[in-house]
Amino acid sequence: MTFSFIQITDHHLRETEATLTRGYSPAYVFRAVLKHIAAHHSDVDFMVSTGDLVELGADSEYQLARRILGLGAYSLAPGPQPANFEGLCNIPFYLLPGNHDPRDAFFRNMFPAVSAQGASVPVAMNVTFTHKGVQFVCIDWGNENKAVTTSAMLEHVATSLARPLPSVIFSHHNVTPIGFPRIDALVADDITEFEAVVRGKQVIALFAGHTHATYESAIADIPVFGLRSTSFSFAQAGDELCYVLRPPHYRVVTIVEGLMTSTVVEVPV
Repeated sequence: MTFSFIQITDHHLRETEATLTRGYSPAYVFRAVLKHIAAHHSDVDFMVSTGDLVELGADSEYQLARRILGLGAYSLAPGPQPANFEGLCNIPFYLLPGNHDPRDAFFRNMFPAVSAQGASVPVAMNVTFTHKGVQFVCIDWGNENKAVTTSAMLEHVATSLARPLPSVIFSHHNVTPIGFPRIDALVADDITEFEAVVRGKQVIALFAGHTHATYESAIADIPVFGLRSTSFSFAQAGDELCYVLRPPHYRVVTIVEGLMTSTVVEVPV
């Protein structure tokens, strides 16, 4: 059981590569991150995006994401779909939705095989996949900026973690405070219910997005890792959050016999 993967998060892509957000080009920086990954970490087993793929949820934004990533054959959620970019060929790519990803548009564009099979579009993406003896549990806290706990999500986590496999949890929303009051308020009010479900289970780590910040924390004695966005970062200014231009991050995770190491890579842009 030895492998590595890369986490990226919160890309907030717009309808064209020329479309700016506050004078900033999300597509340009997203491409810079992908180019850096292709140049330095082409040997990883897979990549995962932990949500907020686009900004507004328009079909044109998702189609831009597909073109930039060079996504190939469609799959069921969460993937993988073969990605091809900057000379990197057919790297398995997994996708989670965030609060900026309306589920109808997200599934219609990124996982149309769901509709093609005649199934109704899911209202949440609580799914699992397994890689080299490790179970990856993807959880969905909903479309709102603040996480909302659902019984379906808790049942999914409980059922998944009952299996005799070491597990990693992927979440868009943050599950712990990070020291910014405005962001800390986005943690689910009843987060203790989630904490009770994961406590004492074989969870190696939890990887999250949403905060646009890189941090390390813990919940129920499980390491929690947040990651800076490929779009804006935030800074707390009194009661307000300010948009800040910082170099984007991606995270390289290696798991060897159930032991995890994590390296944050900063991309100069």
